[in-house]
Amino acid sequence: MPITLRDPRDSAEDRAWIRAVYRTYLSELYVSASRSGIFPALGEWDARENEFLASWFSDPTAHPFVIVKAGERVGFALVSQPPSFPRRDADYRMSELFVIEEARRLGVASSTVDLLFARFAGEWEVLEDEHNRPALAFWRAAIRRHTRGRFQEFRNAGEVRHRFRTGPGAEPGGHRL
Repeated sequence: MPITLRDPRDSAEDRAWIRAVYRTYLSELYVSASRSGIFPALGEWDARENEFLASWFSDPTAHPFVIVKAGERVGFALVSQPPSFPRRDADYRMSELFVIEEARRLGVASSTVDLLFARFAGEWEVLEDEHNRPALAFWRAAIRRHTRGRFQEFRNAGEVRHRFRTGPGAEPGGHRL
C-alpha cells in the first residue's frame, strides 16, 4: 500500500492527531537522547507545546505533513525553510519525522523521505542527535540511497548534520563518503 502525504492545515482532525501523538514523539526523543541534554525533560515544554505546534500550521516557511498508509494516519513530518538571515545554509531542513510504533519497519519512513525529497528539490540539511543511533543509521541509509552517496556529514556539539542536494543538478553536489 503506497504512502501519501496530507497537509494538516486543511484538516482540524489531522492537526488534532499530530497534537495527540506529539507527546509520544517527544518522549522517544528524550529517551533516545537523554545523555545529550539536547532535548528537554518531559513536562518542561507543557506551557509552550501548543504555541510551538501552532507555528507549524501558521508559518509560511513550515511545511507540515500527516503520513497516511491505507487510509490511516501513521506519522507526521515537518520540512522547514531556514531563514535567509544571517545566511541560509540550506533551502530545506527536515525538522521532524515520526512514525507510530505499529507502522515502523514497514518502509513508511523511507517512502516518506523519498516523497519529500522529490517534492522539495534543492539543498537539504538533516540534523540528528549523535546518541540516537537508530536515527543516525536511518538517515545515513536514506540519504545515501537518495543521493547515491553524494552528501556531506559534519559533527558539532552533539549533533550530526547531513548536507546534500536533491532534484535537478543534484549529481555534482557533496562528496562521496
